[in-house]
Amino acid sequence: MKTYRNDELGFEISIPENWSNPIHKDSYSVIFNCRPIEMFNIIVGFLIPERLSEFTEFEFEQHIKKHGYSELVFGRINVEEKNHVWARYNMGNNNWTKKYMIVFGGIEYAMTATCNDKSKFIEREIIWDAIVKSFRLHEWRAKRVEYIQENRSRVAGALYEKAYEASAAGHYTEACKLLEECIKENPDHVLAHKELAFVRKITGDIKGALIHRRKVKELDPSDKVNQFNLAGVLYLLGSSGEALHEVDELLSIEPNNKNFLALKQIITEKPISQS
Repeated sequence: MKTYRNDELGFEISIPENWSNPIHKDSYSVIFNCRPIEMFNIIVGFLIPERLSEFTEFEFEQHIKKHGYSELVFGRINVEEKNHVWARYNMGNNNWTKKYMIVFGGIEYAMTATCNDKSKFIEREIIWDAIVKSFRLHEWRAKRVEYIQENRSRVAGALYEKAYEASAAGHYTEACKLLEECIKENPDHVLAHKELAFVRKITGDIKGALIHRRKVKELDPSDKVNQFNLAGVLYLLGSSGEALHEVDELLSIEPNNKNFLALKQIITEKPISQS
């Protein structure tokens, strides 16, 4: 393996020795044309302050269905001591893809590998995993992440920061306990309610997530990210009418928001029955 360093985007990774320089790179993406059957690209983009990993699988599954892709499987990969989402799927015409959604400090590094031979895909997947695990932020990027962490601790408290880090590492039982302590100390701790909603949802407690999403809306009605997530939770629980109400409120503010429009279409076209 050799090191590929991108100073403009602020990261470096280890890549196979036989990979040549990228065939394309600009201020937000890098594309490697590695061999006749293989492609690997990295797209960098900003995310809104609250990470969206709790709905990453939900949203990505809708994307897969919309495009008619198949054999979707989700998983997690640990990069820089933090769990991130990956998705494996078949785009058709024997075009196999694995996408890694790596997020640090409000920035997503979406890495997508494709291969048009299933047997080779299985072989190359081991290499792609190693490449992604080797991902390292440049010092200036790492300092930015550290600043965000320090600022979050100052604003939200050391207990919340400890809970957030436990959640980011996938230690959800520990995170849940710490977040409940935060809320016990301060019942109006908005960030603790938001993070606990994330933890409840990702561990399968959708009803528990709903309680905290509603509390966040009560405490901060202007939080559009939370309201979007609230609509998603209501939809998953089969409360399509309430979910549509939340989305319509969002669309009254941002009528052309593609994420709001996409969620409304999903709720309208494929309502889930209440259990």
